[in-house]
Amino acid sequence: MELTGLLLDEEGTFSLAGFQDFTFLPGHQKLSARIRRRLYYGWDWEADCSLEELSSPVADIAVELLQKAAPSPIRRLQKKYVAHVSREACISPCAMMLALVYIERLRHRNPDYLQHVSSSDLFLISMVRHPLPISLKSQEPAVSSAPPLLVPLQMVASKYLYDEGEEEEVFNDEWGAAGGVAVPTLNALERSFLSAMDWHLYTDPREIFEVLSWLESCVAEQQGRRRGWYTYTDLCVLLEQPTWQLALGSLCQRLVKLSCLLAVAYVSSVALVVASVAVIHQS
Repeated sequence: MELTGLLLDEEGTFSLAGFQDFTFLPGHQKLSARIRRRLYYGWDWEADCSLEELSSPVADIAVELLQKAAPSPIRRLQKKYVAHVSREACISPCAMMLALVYIERLRHRNPDYLQHVSSSDLFLISMVRHPLPISLKSQEPAVSSAPPLLVPLQMVASKYLYDEGEEEEVFNDEWGAAGGVAVPTLNALERSFLSAMDWHLYTDPREIFEVLSWLESCVAEQQGRRRGWYTYTDLCVLLEQPTWQLALGSLCQRLVKLSCLLAVAYVSSVALVVASVAVIHQS
């Protein structure tokens, strides 16, 4: 995969040697530029298209996927709530991708958990990763009408990305303030989620890149169908996918076969005309 090369060393393995000398991972700017372009975050690096919240197409996919993963009709996830939490808690695309990895693991490890948890709770506990705004940190976490299960999945992803002692670490009371969940309830949701995951949180970079590729293709296909036409970037993304490559290859093969048949028919017709003219002249 093209993105994989951004973090590979000369031997083709993922190396973090000398990481302490970098403000960002090597290739961070290329990765950020790709995410902005392919996940519809825009081009302005300083204004409204910050990577600290989900873009509208990514939010649509998050809602659709989580509703399918956790089909409980109670507190079904809505895009309005996703957008609100995304703004207040600074959800990044990296947290979103890590949450998708966790959801896929739950489908295989503990599908019963997904049948009993609400999609809103699952969203919140898996995705939020960045420090919350000061205005939120100063508030007491109170229970609101917002769906409470939106915090745990994001919160776990955040704790995986930023462990104890990091500047970006956020405590559970701050998560509760962002999602409108009481701290005891939030703690119980977190313990339940970790138990369902069997504490298997480690994620190989290749898994993240695979999810990113899948997410890019979903966004490109969804937006193209919605508009009725595809941008150049959308087509580039789709043609990188194996299924589209196979479909395009099959189409090319059929076109080549059709061209050959038409060429044979044309040559045969010309030969028949020439032969007919020759026979007429001889007679």
